[in-house]
Amino acid sequence: MNKVLIVAGERQTGERFQKALGQEGFQTAVVWNPIQMVEFCRQHAPDIMIVDLDLAELGLWSAVQAVRGIGTLANVPFIGLASTANAQLFEKAKTAGFVSVFPTHESARPVIDLIQTRLTGGEDEVDDGDDDIVSRDPSLNRLRELTREIIKTTRDLKPRVSEYGEDGPELFGYIENAGVEIRKKLNTVPDFALHDKELRHDFRNMIGSVTGFAELIMMESGLSSESINGLTSLRHGSKEFVEILDNQKAEANA
Repeated sequence: MNKVLIVAGERQTGERFQKALGQEGFQTAVVWNPIQMVEFCRQHAPDIMIVDLDLAELGLWSAVQAVRGIGTLANVPFIGLASTANAQLFEKAKTAGFVSVFPTHESARPVIDLIQTRLTGGEDEVDDGDDDIVSRDPSLNRLRELTREIIKTTRDLKPRVSEYGEDGPELFGYIENAGVEIRKKLNTVPDFALHDKELRHDFRNMIGSVTGFAELIMMESGLSSESINGLTSLRHGSKEFVEILDNQKAEANA
């Protein structure tokens, strides 16, 4: 059974995540400050950590480094919870190696989904571009390159998801899923098959999710410059993706 350590600043938060994870079959423990976190990790080996970033002023970052210094926990994934959108705090979490940050007081579902992905190795599979097919079709190859860039950008943006408003985690999830599905579908497409109208239509729908939801998130106020740059990059990549499809349409109609 996978073990999750919850480091919570509020009892309500700790109990809520413990209950949600328990219902999914995880073994959990809760501690209430960074000192207890280090003490727990010296005696036990959790598979993943959920940490309240509101504990930052209580020596959290040095405690994270102390946990990393325990041989068996050098690579344990940390997931952050934040009660407010604080760009400086998110940057510190990213520097400390946190894989993502989620809003403290919203649904535990996105956190659980990420934990399940990390513990099953699914995220590594998505992020590994070595298995992408290299074809004789330059248009297909460029679409695959753009898709890898989209997936990488979403991975880089994920620690900032709590900046994206109440619906941000859900909207961002659509972008992530679209990138993965596009990549999978591209690897099944034969060379020089993009003249097919239905195939182009499928790709337009999928890349439209990246464009549309990125634009919705960008309407939020208070986004960090890193988020704005990343979301803008997603839009530019999506635009080039569509331009390639348009060129294929023109060739098919010539």
